[in-house]
Amino acid sequence: MQDINVMRGAYTNKKTGKIQNPLIRDVIDLVESQKQEYLASQPLSDDGSSASTSLSRVRVNEMVEEAVPKKKGRLVGLARRASSCLSSSQTPYVDPMIMEELQKKDDRIVALESQNATILAQMAQQDAQIAEHKAEVAEAKRMNLDIMEKMRRLFPAEFSD
Repeated sequence: MQDINVMRGAYTNKKTGKIQNPLIRDVIDLVESQKQEYLASQPLSDDGSSASTSLSRVRVNEMVEEAVPKKKGRLVGLARRASSCLSSSQTPYVDPMIMEELQKKDDRIVALESQNATILAQMAQQDAQIAEHKAEVAEAKRMNLDIMEKMRRLFPAEFSD
């Protein structure tokens, strides 16, 4: 889970739905604006949509760590993070294969989110086309009924039951 979501959940007043701690609110606003700036700076893909619609969890957490002030070796609002309390001699072993797999998964998630956004846009376009077609069919039906009514008036003997 992203640190920003943890902070938002922990500091949001359940009754008002607002974050009352101004420091936490400022940190969340800063990270959200940094996320938006980053996404806006990404190049557009061939179809004109943004190439990436999200940031990886790790990158968002890094943004939070950079934005959150530290007090007594702890990140305000998040307590202690492994990266902020380990010395260089205590760095944990990170399996490169696992990190590579995680990066692949993050890349796959970003690609799927992009594909999902494209599919949703296509579906919205198809829905608009369907609505337009339904309107055209309704208009044709109305015109047919008008013609039938005129035919009944012009040729009453042909249409009597």
